Amino acid sequence: MSDGSERTASPKFSEQLLVQEVCSASNALEAQRRFEMNATALKDWQILFAEESDAGSIKLLNRTLGPSGVATSVFRGKSLWLIDAPFVVQSGPMSFRGGSAVFLDSNAASYIRKIAYQGDPPPGLLSWANLINQIGTRLQQLNPYLYLWESLRCWNDETVARCKEAVAAIHALASSGSKLTAEWGRRFRTTFRESAENFANGLIVEFEQNLKAGLFAGMEDQLNLIEAVLVRSQIIELGSNRAKEHKLAQLVAYMHEELSTIMLRELIVCGDILLRSSGSRISKKLNSIQNHPAPLTLIRNCAWDMYIPRALDALTSVTPDHAPHVDFYVAEVLTFDGDVLDIINTTKLRAIAVHRPSKKTFPFFDSDVAEWLGNRLGPKRMPALMEYFSTQAFVDRARRRPLISIGSILEANREELMRMIGRRKH
Repeated sequence: MSDGSERTASPKFSEQLLVQEVCSASNALEAQRRFEMNATALKDWQILFAEESDAGSIKLLNRTLGPSGVATSVFRGKSLWLIDAPFVVQSGPMSFRGGSAVFLDSNAASYIRKIAYQGDPPPGLLSWANLINQIGTRLQQLNPYLYLWESLRCWNDETVARCKEAVAAIHALASSGSKLTAEWGRRFRTTFRESAENFANGLIVEFEQNLKAGLFAGMEDQLNLIEAVLVRSQIIELGSNRAKEHKLAQLVAYMHEELSTIMLRELIVCGDILLRSSGSRISKKLNSIQNHPAPLTLIRNCAWDMYIPRALDALTSVTPDHAPHVDFYVAEVLTFDGDVLDIINTTKLRAIAVHRPSKKTFPFFDSDVAEWLGNRLGPKRMPALMEYFSTQAFVDRARRRPLISIGSILEANREELMRMIGRRKH
């Protein structure tokens, strides 16, 4: 079980072990049976369990859009089952209400903005629009916040002006019930623009108030944590000629001993880098980082790409302001970033457990991470690492976590990496 996404008090470890047992089930019916056996202990938990078939009541979006685009969730398969205490104790049909949204990355947002604000869009832009239109009625559920969070990396007057236009265009498209076309762009400029921009101005004012209040500090902490893992993976890669399996073991030890966390999604992605596999585009980028003109900028950008699935995980626990009485929430992403596409596809989830009182989310991967590690490390190295996945190691990390400064660790790692790159160039 990962403990990398949370740095505050967690629910009882005994409950987490029961949740892990439920989410490790081979199918939704077995997961429901295991939950029902422990329904009293798990009364504060909700589990979204993904099925390969479309038999579940909650249908999943998973559409490939060109060579590098996708509209999808973090879940495997075609549908979800909702499992919680009210559900497993009911004896007859039960209704529930769900919320969902399609969060856009900066590329998708920019295509919508350009069609809204530019007359006579070129054929290339209309090709992107045709890909976006393939999500059908999900166009009415577009949400700009992921794009706004990404824009915080360079938040200035120019960025704010561009964000206002993008939010106006996204809001107008979602509200219009229309497809994204040149004709829709003309209607936006003649009919929708004023009201859409008024909406965007209000949303950006609220967004900046939240920014000043420090409500996005947790996101910055997460990005620093992910970047620290990426930087250390590069230090390990450049600093040793030892076997790649040994390097992967070093990364696991670094997470446990220095970061006081085991981050499973990042371990899988960085494992591709250290093992020199061709599993993702991000691994190809970072495998030649010493030749890049701005290595730290590249790594920070990759950290953002790796953060996006974590953001989608966390959004599962969100109760939208406009729908406070929903029983569950599924976040999907519309992206044309091939790195993000690869990361999501490589780390699909079989389930997410939500602890309702704390709103903490616990993702469970479709592939067993211990098995994944064992297959890559081999029988000789794996036993030495198993202690990091024990109950005692979990408790030890939780005890140490408040005492460490990820910012200080990251800064020291950045300096070490740049010294190593400098020596190689000279």
